[in-house]
Amino acid sequence: RTRKNLHVLLCMSRVGAGLPTRIMMSPPLVNCTTIDWFQTWPAEALEEVAIKFLTDEIVPQMDTKQRVARVFAKIHLDAINMSQRMLDELRRHNYVTPTHYLELVKGYSTVLKEKRAELGSSKDKLANGLAKLEDGREQVETLSVELEEKKVIVAQAQKDCEELLVEIVSERRVADEQRKTVEAEGEKIARDEAECKAIAADAQADLDVALPALESAMAEVDKLEKGDISEVKAYTKPHQLVEKVLAAVMILFGKATDWPTAKKKISESDFLNQVKGYDKDHVPDSKINKIRKYVNDSAFQPSEVLKVSKAAAALCTWVHAIFIYANVAKDVAPKRARLRDAEKTLAQKQEALRNAQAQLKEVQDKLDDLEVRHKASVDQKNALREEAELLEDKLSRAEKLISGLAGEYTRWQASIGAFDVSITALTGDVLVACGFLTYTGPFDTVYREVIVAGWLNAVKDQALPFTDGFKFAGFMARPTDVRQWVIQGLPADNFSTENGVVVTRGQRWPLMID
Repeated sequence: RTRKNLHVLLCMSRVGAGLPTRIMMSPPLVNCTTIDWFQTWPAEALEEVAIKFLTDEIVPQMDTKQRVARVFAKIHLDAINMSQRMLDELRRHNYVTPTHYLELVKGYSTVLKEKRAELGSSKDKLANGLAKLEDGREQVETLSVELEEKKVIVAQAQKDCEELLVEIVSERRVADEQRKTVEAEGEKIARDEAECKAIAADAQADLDVALPALESAMAEVDKLEKGDISEVKAYTKPHQLVEKVLAAVMILFGKATDWPTAKKKISESDFLNQVKGYDKDHVPDSKINKIRKYVNDSAFQPSEVLKVSKAAAALCTWVHAIFIYANVAKDVAPKRARLRDAEKTLAQKQEALRNAQAQLKEVQDKLDDLEVRHKASVDQKNALREEAELLEDKLSRAEKLISGLAGEYTRWQASIGAFDVSITALTGDVLVACGFLTYTGPFDTVYREVIVAGWLNAVKDQALPFTDGFKFAGFMARPTDVRQWVIQGLPADNFSTENGVVVTRGQRWPLMID
């Protein structure tokens, strides 16, 4: 059962002497096998295969697909016929198989995408260049308008700066005059203030003579206590020195100098406070003259009185101090009056000076504000001028660029039109180029020219767009690559260049006769 159902498939190439040799050595290969002879595909089959491989992305219209498929079939069949002709004429074998056809159809899609991208990129670059030129022209027009506006603004800014400068000069003159007046007044007031200080110092010097004695007396009074005063009050008939001291104290208080009056006065609860708070600055001359005889009495001394009574000695010291101070104050009073008048006048002058200084400050603040505004205006003017100069420089360069590229604009427009024509003609050009890549490697120049001419006629018959005077090498080869090949030793003839393209661009290992 295994032998019955076992099927062995042998596939051999008829190229070369291998197949005849095997048949001669093993006759059962012919006698005991069934031979399937693969015949050349008919044109209809070739067209169907081509339509299956042509996607909508490559060829959107069905009608165009059918016409392209017919040319595919024509190319494949022409390659078979040309191979037979070369065999008849030159005895050279060239085998054209369905694999060639599949390579043709696949290569068409690949090369068409590549060429569309290449030409589309070149066209887009030129289109972008044209757009930039158009944009440049619009910018030149815009810059021209902006430049004129900037010039007007700069002129107005210059005018504003000049007006502010005139105002600043005027205000500075006023401020300088007022500053001189204030400085002179300040110097005068400083002299008056020095004079006031001198008067005050003179008066204080006089008072410094009396104040130590007064302070010493007040210190003695502060030491007194109610018990000390009570001791004096207890006297029915006081000592003569105590009586003198209290008589002098009563004179200062404006009372009678007899003992009962004195005793009554010192009996008051706030007597010591009255002594401490006595108005020493306003003692009448009549009182001073009355107590003079007491003060001039050699026995009327605190040291003598202290032998009799501590409280009377303290009051004696106080009377001496009041006497001295009152006499000094009488001499100082005119000086104090002069000082008060001088201080009053000085205060008035100082107030006037402060007002003048305030006015000067207002003027100075206004001047500072004007200078700030002037500086800002100058900065703005300079900035505007720089912007205008920069704008003018840009405008000049842009005009030179636009003028220099005026010829290129026309050439680029023509080139874009040529690219549009070339992109449209790609449908037929790529057909012929892919046929050349796939089939013409083994043929020499004569056969190539004949077969390519037939393909171009087929493209024309199918009403497919193509380039008049189509040349395979010019269509598929880059000039830089060709130049490099020539530098490396490739002959510069068209046949060698075509072979170089087939070698570098073909998808299979090429076979060619060189």
